[in-house]
Amino acid sequence: MIDLNEIEILRVALAHEERARAFYARMADRHGDSTAGDIFAFLSREEEGHIRRITSRYGITEFEKTWEEKFLPYLIDLDRLAWKEGLEAQYMTGPEAVRRSLGIARKAESHAIAFYSQSGEAVEDKKTKALLAELEEEERNHLAKIEGYLADLPPAPL
Repeated sequence: MIDLNEIEILRVALAHEERARAFYARMADRHGDSTAGDIFAFLSREEEGHIRRITSRYGITEFEKTWEEKFLPYLIDLDRLAWKEGLEAQYMTGPEAVRRSLGIARKAESHAIAFYSQSGEAVEDKKTKALLAELEEEERNHLAKIEGYLADLPPAPL
């Protein structure tokens, strides 16, 4: 159960979207003009759109996307996951880096889907419920795109 009020839920959403946007932008830069780079650039733009929708619709200022201390239990730390996967420390490249990067993206999107689903049940305002449902559906589409690309990658070497 989510123990946040409606504005706090939107602030968590904003912080999550900013973390995802920043991670996807870094991965887009790293993978450049490849298909993986294009997917990460697409995901980064999508997250920018989510940020704009949340900030404009509800008057939550964009600088609040970095307010995380209270909301840390509800966020996923993509940088920590990347570090664990060796992506940041070793500046890994090639197909295995793509696979690991997309694996982190899969976790981020799955986390967002769960958060938006639970949050939609916790809020009463119909407009906020509708926004959270829209964001959940878009994150599901992102997840499907990521999983499709992962399925098309050549198998990992043994």
